[in-house]
Amino acid sequence: MYPTVSRRHLLAGAGLGALSLPLLSACGSQSGSGSGDAGPLTFMVLGGNQELNAYLSDTLLPAFKEDSGLEVEVQNSDWGSAFQKVTTAAASGQIADVLLLGAIWTAPLAAKGVLLPLDSYMPTLESKDAIYPEMLADGVWDGTQYSIPIDTDVRSNVYRSDLLDKAGVDPTALPTTWAELREIATKVRDAGVCQSPIWFGLDKSIGLQQAFAVLMFSNGATYWKEDGTANFDSPQAKEALQFLVDCFQEGLSDYHLVMGANAQRPVVAGQSAICFGGSMADIADARNNAPEVVDKLVIGTPLTGPSGSGPAGGAWINKLAVAKASKNPEGAFRLIRFLTQATYMSQWDRLRATLPVREDLGQEEWLGKEGQQFMELAQYARSQEPHPGMMSFGQEINELLQSAVRGSATVDETAAAINDKLNAFQG
Repeated sequence: MYPTVSRRHLLAGAGLGALSLPLLSACGSQSGSGSGDAGPLTFMVLGGNQELNAYLSDTLLPAFKEDSGLEVEVQNSDWGSAFQKVTTAAASGQIADVLLLGAIWTAPLAAKGVLLPLDSYMPTLESKDAIYPEMLADGVWDGTQYSIPIDTDVRSNVYRSDLLDKAGVDPTALPTTWAELREIATKVRDAGVCQSPIWFGLDKSIGLQQAFAVLMFSNGATYWKEDGTANFDSPQAKEALQFLVDCFQEGLSDYHLVMGANAQRPVVAGQSAICFGGSMADIADARNNAPEVVDKLVIGTPLTGPSGSGPAGGAWINKLAVAKASKNPEGAFRLIRFLTQATYMSQWDRLRATLPVREDLGQEEWLGKEGQQFMELAQYARSQEPHPGMMSFGQEINELLQSAVRGSATVDETAAAINDKLNAFQG
């Protein structure tokens, strides 16, 4: 059921996962030359947790200080307000030296002149030969390396086997097409075993847009035409949108099920039997908060739409970058070199419930069978092409999709509105 995948072909391309998830509060960038007398570097970490913060303060950063003589001050933020704040901080010269970037943030920030070009530093990056080549290339914008991958996420459907079983569905015969998914979700709906047979990522951010991106990929659709204009009115994209709308209108998904920022994942809580575009976050939530559910979560192969040529899922690759305004760019890149060493990256990924971006970490024990299955399914992962406007598009697309699934706008109206939004940005 889970194909064997060449590690060299893992996860081609950049992530969609943070489409329009803004960045952190402004923080002062201290000077430093890489010597022990230099002022502290600042490191912006998004979406951290107590365990990760403890690991940074107690283990990783003391080791870095011993290695480099440099102290590092960590600033934490959630993902929700960060992008606008980091651009504001850059404009005022108060930006952190080292930045954790969301999956699609490289192009928007590089286009704004926020990030330091890294080409001249790349020969000193010992980890570059261990990082999956396609992931390393994801940090390139306009022919220049601006960021280095640190962790990734692969999206494929996650199922609750016990809920499928209650609905009379064989949990070992998972769907491979949209039609099969619809058939299974209908049985779950009719059995009344959960609130929303399929959860399409509805949350307080842009989860619906992310799930729709996976639908588009699986149906052979792209965001952009060859001439650079928006492609949401293509037959493949409109077919994906119609399928999404139909699922809500037919009661196969419930738009009232909106996950809060710190809430349990719906497939873990038993509110949904199918998480469309699910990820390691579901597995991590079960491991940490509902261990009795772990063995009931089954990872399926990404689906194929009626116009698609094969299964396709999503890839989200978070990266590290140096602020162009950093007064100690050498020290900042030295921290990136340190963080991407195998031992430290492995712990970072484990504590963030993400997947490794180094080929030699693909079989880490902490991944468990579920994480290794996600790694094997990564051959199907697709990602959004980099674009300087992506941080603006995500929320707008999400809002338009919300109107469509609630019946406030037709598929044609929604496709045209999304096209207009994206093309207006193009000028």
